[in-house]
Amino acid sequence: MGSVALSPDMASSYAKQMVELESRGNGDQMNALERVGRNVGMTARSLRRLINGETDPSVSLLVRIHKAYLDLCARKAESLMQKIEAEKARFGSEHFEDLSAELQALRAKIDARREGVKN
Repeated sequence: MGSVALSPDMASSYAKQMVELESRGNGDQMNALERVGRNVGMTARSLRRLINGETDPSVSLLVRIHKAYLDLCARKAESLMQKIEAEKARFGSEHFEDLSAELQALRAKIDARREGVKN
């Protein structure tokens, strides 16, 4: 698999998406910034400045954000797989085999990309 060219814009986009996914509703953005910041080794203020384009991240921070984003994708895929498995148990596997297979392929792609990210 080819390498991904990391950029400040990509890091900002990933960080913004992680905060949006982490937020539990109105009024939780600061808490979400803190949780995501902890995952990538930043303060909430620094993360907000990155998202707003006020600062350029170092290469090591770009890598940490990319890795955290892929980790989040893997967790979301795992959560979805658990839901599919529950539905398979309720309604029978023939209704969900195609979704299960597609999700397994997606999880494999995410895992391969995670392996390619340098620590």
